[in-house]
Amino acid sequence: MTLAWMRGLKRFFRSPATIVGELLFLTLAMVVGASLPQTGTASAADLARLRQHGRWITALVDTLGLDHIFQSPAFLLALAMATISLCIVLLEQLRRLPAAWRQPPTEAQFRVAPFQADFTRPARGTAPAPETRIRTTGRLGLAGSPLFHLGLLLVIVAATLRALFGVEAAVDLLERETLPATVEAWGAQWPGPLAKPFRLDEPLTLEAVRISRYESGDLKELGVRFTLPGSGSHHLGINQEFQTSRGRVYVNSDVGPAALVEWSDGVSGIHREALLLAREGPGTFSARTSGDMALHARIHLSSSEDRPSSMELRVTEGPLLLFVGRLAPGETATIPGGRTVRLEGLPFWARLHGNRDPGLWLVYAGFAVGLIGASLTYAVIRVDERVQITPGDGQERVRIALRPHRFAPLFRDRFERLVRDHGGQP
Repeated sequence: MTLAWMRGLKRFFRSPATIVGELLFLTLAMVVGASLPQTGTASAADLARLRQHGRWITALVDTLGLDHIFQSPAFLLALAMATISLCIVLLEQLRRLPAAWRQPPTEAQFRVAPFQADFTRPARGTAPAPETRIRTTGRLGLAGSPLFHLGLLLVIVAATLRALFGVEAAVDLLERETLPATVEAWGAQWPGPLAKPFRLDEPLTLEAVRISRYESGDLKELGVRFTLPGSGSHHLGINQEFQTSRGRVYVNSDVGPAALVEWSDGVSGIHREALLLAREGPGTFSARTSGDMALHARIHLSSSEDRPSSMELRVTEGPLLLFVGRLAPGETATIPGGRTVRLEGLPFWARLHGNRDPGLWLVYAGFAVGLIGASLTYAVIRVDERVQITPGDGQERVRIALRPHRFAPLFRDRFERLVRDHGGQP
């Protein structure tokens, strides 16, 4: 009973319908992950906008985990099923490979070969008996399919490791701000179900942020400089990373000016806040505070400006507009009712990402092995050729058959050359 149950389970995971279903689901999940903002890589604003399309869309996102699709239970289940299916297919291919490698072509296969020639020629020497020469080339191509499936298996195992043990972390840092070497220092963490939170081994200080822009105001180049007590100063740009013993650190295009403001609302005393201005348009950044008296800050950076020299400030209280003007660092705005707003500084801020992916090296290995397998499958083709020579009275009868296992039209020149080498006319 147990053996029959195992055979049935194997047939289920080996069936084309199951494999196609797994591939379709994984492809759909990848499309969703690439199309929708994902937790850990997208900004908070993008994630918030994902839930601004109605109650049903929000429920769908929360129920199916569409904002963290690669860590959802459905994706992990699909990965597990695909891993089992690939293991079964791979083991079957590996088991058949030695026999297929050693198996000689049969007479029946040569009878249906796409290239055949039968002709007579003057005898070359005195052959005492009929002679048959069989040669097979391109056997290495038989290993292409197993290697390709092994590459897929490595990629899926890597995705499983990342979903279970990987972690993404992010924190917004101001220039000259230090990130302590603790888990709690990171503003947000998105660990897998079995992952440990991300942290650094030593404090990190963001020394400077450098950005340049095109004439349109769009970001052209981003660079950050940070220091670590044990290794000194380091530079990072987009698509660059810094490796640590606990993972990697990188930056993306989440960067902008910050407004360090101090204000008095006349009720609860002095307030201090660092407003991180988010991108509103090409070269334009804005932010606002919450509360009854709200501060609205906006900065526009042209392509020729390295740093903002001032910011536009609007102060509102409910529907009332209390102040409109520009403030430079060190200046104070007086608001009706004895209230004030002082701009202390305009540093830059940058979003620092931490990532630990235990399956990253497996992904590269899987792609490399899969690429080798695909190359062997399509570039190295097994070809069987047979030459039969039957001696007669001063003549020999020659029969030639050439059987490529794929892409037969590509081997016509080889067949014609083989016929000419044996004294025939193609």
